[in-house]
Amino acid sequence: MLKDDFFTVKEETGSDNERNYRLLLHASHPIFQAHFAGNPVMPGACITQMIKELTVAASGTAYFISSVKNMKFLHIINPLENPEISVKLTNTVLENGCISVSAFINAGDMVFSKAIVILKPI
Repeated sequence: MLKDDFFTVKEETGSDNERNYRLLLHASHPIFQAHFAGNPVMPGACITQMIKELTVAASGTAYFISSVKNMKFLHIINPLENPEISVKLTNTVLENGCISVSAFINAGDMVFSKAIVILKPI
């Protein structure tokens, strides 16, 4: 689990299908120290896990990551340069019971990542 250790939710707004978050990244976390010491960068796997954990917390439903349909890394997320990021998640229920989560991660005008992650209920 990354939530409350790797990042902290400072603000959460929105409805069931669309949620907006303001997150505080913990630059001293061992993941950032290893990836990379002196120039920390959020790994793509952590971005994907963060999307899943925020969705699970908001829905109260346990999911696992079924697939990643699209993941675009537009700028690196360095917690020293941008300790706070915004995450917008839009969920669409699919016919097979999975949900498609569209994610938009930014800080002001700087867009870091866009993704579509398919989550399957456990």
